[in-house]
Amino acid sequence: METEEKVIRKIIPDKEERKEAKEKFRKIKKFIKKEFDLESKLMGSIAKETFLKGDKDLDIFVFFPKTAGREKLEDEGLEIGKKVFERFGGDYEVEYAEHPYTKGDINDFEIEIIPAYLVDGPDEMQSSVDRTPLHTKWVNENLSREEKDEVVLLKAFLKGQNIYGSSLKTRGFAGYLCEILVAKYGSFRDILKATKEWDKKQIIDVEHYHEQLPKKLEKRFKNDSLIVIDPTDPERNVASVLSLENYSKFLFKSWEYLENSSEEFFFPKKIQPDSNKIKEEIKSRGEMYEVLFEKPNLTEDILYPQLRKLLRRLENILEENEFQLFESGFYVGRENIRMVFDLQLSELPEKRKHRGPMIFHNLDNVKDFTSKYPNTWISGSRLTTIVEREHKLARELLEDFLKGDIGEKGVPRNLVDNVQDRIIREVKVDEKDEWLLFLHKFLHMD
Repeated sequence: METEEKVIRKIIPDKEERKEAKEKFRKIKKFIKKEFDLESKLMGSIAKETFLKGDKDLDIFVFFPKTAGREKLEDEGLEIGKKVFERFGGDYEVEYAEHPYTKGDINDFEIEIIPAYLVDGPDEMQSSVDRTPLHTKWVNENLSREEKDEVVLLKAFLKGQNIYGSSLKTRGFAGYLCEILVAKYGSFRDILKATKEWDKKQIIDVEHYHEQLPKKLEKRFKNDSLIVIDPTDPERNVASVLSLENYSKFLFKSWEYLENSSEEFFFPKKIQPDSNKIKEEIKSRGEMYEVLFEKPNLTEDILYPQLRKLLRRLENILEENEFQLFESGFYVGRENIRMVFDLQLSELPEKRKHRGPMIFHNLDNVKDFTSKYPNTWISGSRLTTIVEREHKLARELLEDFLKGDIGEKGVPRNLVDNVQDRIIREVKVDEKDEWLLFLHKFLHMD
C-alpha cells in the first residue's frame, strides 16, 4: 500500500492542471456555440477525471440533431474542427474512424473535435462514436473520487508494462476497461489480487446482464480471452481488442507486483541498449534474418493487423519446412519495416523424413505412396520414406516464397506491392536508437 500511496502523489493531476484543461475546453465550447449554434461536451479521461498528470488530451464532441444526415454531420463536423484550430492557432490533420474528424495541437493540448449524435442508448447509435457519451455518463455516476484515483493508478501500472491503450497497434487495456475493473473490484490492489483466479476465458459483467453468456455472444467472443460486458451495451465486449499475450502479461505482472511491490512497475528504468552486447547475443543464438521492405502508406489500425497476418504466414512457412524459431517479430520505422526471424536452425540436411498414409483401410493410398516412393517402411501406423529436401536454407525458402504472385500465397493485399521489393538479409545491428531498443526487447535482454 505504501508504494501505491507514493505513486498516487506523483501521477494525480493537481487543481491547477484540472482547471487549465477545463478552461481550455470552455473557450472552445463557447466558440462553437457562437459560430455554429451547436452544443459540445468534453469526453474522455479528463471529463471523467481519470487522467494522469501531464496528459493534455481534450476529446471534444460536437453534437448534431438526430435528424441531421450523415453527410451533413461529416462535412460540417470537419468544417467546425478546422475553424476551431484556425481560431485558436493550432495545427491539425484529418483523421478517420467511422467518420472523419479533426485532430491537432493547441498550446500543448492535443485536441480532437469529433462530430456525433447525442443518444440515450445503444439502440439509437448511428456509429460507435455515439457510444462515448454513454461511457462518460456511466463512469461519472458509478465511480467515487477515490475510485477514480485507483483508475489512474491502474493506468500508470499498465503504461509501465506497455500494455495500456486499445489501438490495434497496442492491443492493450482501454481506459474505459480500467474504469469498469475498478467499479467491479474497488481498488487497484484488489484488481491485482482478483487476477489470481482469472481464467483464460474470464467473464466480467458488472451490471449482471447475463446469468450466463448467450450462445450468440459466445460465438462472437470466441477469440476473446477477457470478456468485459459493456455496462451501457450488453452485447459488447469492452476488452475485445486485448491480445492474449497482453492479457497474460497483465496476470504475470500482477503476480510479480503483489510478490514484491515497487515503483519501478509504474516508472520503469529507461533502457540503454548496447549494440556490442546485442551483437554478442545474436551470435550466441542461431541466425537472425530480416525481411526489409518500404513502409506502406496505411493507417496504424490497418497496418498492424496486416503485418501480424504476414508474420504468421512466414512463421508457418518456416515451421512447415522444419526451421525452428526462437522468436519472430516486426519493427515499424519511419520509412521501412523489418520483419525479424530468430532461428534455432537456419540450415537443414539434404534429406528429410516424409510421412505417408496410415495403413488401416487405406490400400489405394498405400498403393499410390509405394509406387511413388519405392523405399518405404512403417513408422508407428504410417508409411514413411526419405525424400530430398526442397530448401536446405531458411533464407532460400523465404526468397522462394516471396516470389511471383505473393498475394495468392497468403500475403495481405495491402502489403503485396511493398513486400515484392523486399530485401532478405542477416539482421544488421545499426546504431538507430529505436531499432537497437527493439532488438534489446526482442532478444529479452532486460
